[in-house]
Amino acid sequence: MGVKEIEYKIVPDEPEMIKEEVLKWCDKNFNLVVTTGGTGLSPRDKTPETIGLLIERDISQIMEMARVYGYERTPYSMFSRGIAGIRNKTLILTLPGSTKGAKESMNAIFPYVFHIFKIMEGKGH
Repeated sequence: MGVKEIEYKIVPDEPEMIKEEVLKWCDKNFNLVVTTGGTGLSPRDKTPETIGLLIERDISQIMEMARVYGYERTPYSMFSRGIAGIRNKTLILTLPGSTKGAKESMNAIFPYVFHIFKIMEGKGH
């Protein structure tokens, strides 16, 4: 899809650490930040709450489409609480932590989600 890996980092399920890392990436003007994990219902799953505080423009419909796509494969996708939104000019996506859930979410939204960058530049559809 023409995306090159710029940075990859494993961050513990600690809200302050997640917040700090995502803010660093947004401040570096990355176009896209994708997180995996922390979107479920276990006591340590705090990624949506943490990222939600950073998002300036909510577009959680992106993750709703991923859940719909996932639900066609397993009803458990309804328990994912992933969100999406924009901070500055960075699109932030929060995917499930399971390998299968992350792959299915990516299949559901890529490459279509790249269209957002054209829209954000004011180039229309």
